Amino acid sequence: MTKSRGRDGRGSHLRLVGGSTPGSTPQPPAGVTEVDTTPSVAVLDTLLETLLLDLAAAPPALHPVIAEASVARSAALLADQLWPAGQPDEIGEVERFFWADAARVLGERRDADSFVLLTSLARTVGPAGRLPLQRAHLSRVRTQGGVPEWVSRIAGFRLTSAIVSEDVTGDGLSVVLDYDDDQHPHTVVVFVDNNLGAIAKDVFVGPPIDRVVEAYQRGGRVTVRTVRPATAAGIILQALGETHDHDEPPVTEDFEFFSGLLVNRLTQLPERPVRPPIRPLVSPRQREQLVEQFLDSQYAAGLPDDAADIARLWIDHAVDRTVGGPLRVSAVLVELFLASWLPRKVLADSTYFGAVPVVVKAWLEFAGERTQLDLDAIEEAVDAVEVWTPALEAAALDEPIGSRSGERVFLDETSTDLDEAYRTLSGLGSPPRPDLDGLDKSHAATLSVLAPHAWLLAGETLGIGYAADAFDIAERLVREAPDLLTKARLSTWPRAIVWLLAHRHRLVGPGEPLTPHTLAADLATSAPTLRKTAKLLTDHLVLPR
Repeated sequence: MTKSRGRDGRGSHLRLVGGSTPGSTPQPPAGVTEVDTTPSVAVLDTLLETLLLDLAAAPPALHPVIAEASVARSAALLADQLWPAGQPDEIGEVERFFWADAARVLGERRDADSFVLLTSLARTVGPAGRLPLQRAHLSRVRTQGGVPEWVSRIAGFRLTSAIVSEDVTGDGLSVVLDYDDDQHPHTVVVFVDNNLGAIAKDVFVGPPIDRVVEAYQRGGRVTVRTVRPATAAGIILQALGETHDHDEPPVTEDFEFFSGLLVNRLTQLPERPVRPPIRPLVSPRQREQLVEQFLDSQYAAGLPDDAADIARLWIDHAVDRTVGGPLRVSAVLVELFLASWLPRKVLADSTYFGAVPVVVKAWLEFAGERTQLDLDAIEEAVDAVEVWTPALEAAALDEPIGSRSGERVFLDETSTDLDEAYRTLSGLGSPPRPDLDGLDKSHAATLSVLAPHAWLLAGETLGIGYAADAFDIAERLVREAPDLLTKARLSTWPRAIVWLLAHRHRLVGPGEPLTPHTLAADLATSAPTLRKTAKLLTDHLVLPR
């Protein structure tokens, strides 16, 4: 898959498999006050400039699709800016006035570029502006010259079929809408990410459907089925609803560009979208039964005593945080569980966390057999356990949290928001995300946990002003001296960084807030261990004074 770039360096938002005139100023409608509803020349020129830049970044064959998408996006942004509040009848009046004046302005122009914009608007904008824009368009069609042939095909594509492609590991699915056109048939592909709650995460333009199916079949590890367009529309609309439920959904740039086009096309379907079946709930009793079945299987032989507890945590994460069920076997799911969710969900020592990898591997083999998954997919997920185990090691406490080792405490006993429960222990908020570029998977996994832990520990122990320095030292440790990581437990390094910062800023000593004994007690590590590990840092890293 590729993306071309335009003259301004911007991405084209394409993904292919294989390859106003001066005049009198209109007055706003009666009853609308203190709202500037007059579309100015500058507004329309901005729309036109955006459209031309988007077209310049795209292959000529796709100009009709890009014009439709660009204008749909701009119209949505205008709606947010110009009529975001007020009574429904007021909003409708403002919108109608805006598009009527836009039709007048564009209808008076004679250049080819403004005709492209007018055509795109006339075929894309909703009922509030459709009639005046279409009238202005028809008026210009009679005399307009110098217009490329492709302009007549803007928003003129017909949906003919749809398929759904699902990853065998259940990480997500792609809904592919096939649009027929004599000169450039194409598809609109929507990716639904099951690991993020089945949100619509990506939308992009692809080649004709036969080439899409061929690419899926060539790549393997997917199932492809044909569905009715109404069924495909229902899946997409449900996923879009999940996306809009997020305050800041992690969507792609292509999603931002093509989502307006997607919604416009779905609303023009002759059939009513078919709502997908309601996902079945997995009750607490059903979860316990799954744990019992796992423990009675051959895969549970010789597992640690905490196997039942760890298996139940895996099931809870898979069911409550992702979509696809507890028996889903996925390397991505392993990463989310070991490197992200479990370290924030549970406080535990190395005895408990040390049992997690072997139990998760056994569960993956058990679930893979139950679902008859291909062996290579199972092996990929099992291998991912080794890659992301350092994240657990870095999160382990040096001392048992209870009367014996192997116990754990949930961090969300008083909160349903795990991130908030973990991150606001000291009112620090969320830590920055480390830059993982250029790191292999093992070092990336270590840094993704080590730096936030150092940030949090320094903020809690020394104060918010020291959190950023701790984060930077942790990042430099992994990047500049990764061999040091083997010379101490991973969970010791954040504590040693805090110890180092406390001494470098003279927070420890006579008359200071901390003594070596109290600081070591706060960090749950012996002073000699902290002193020795901190010296490794100063010996191998050039740290600013």
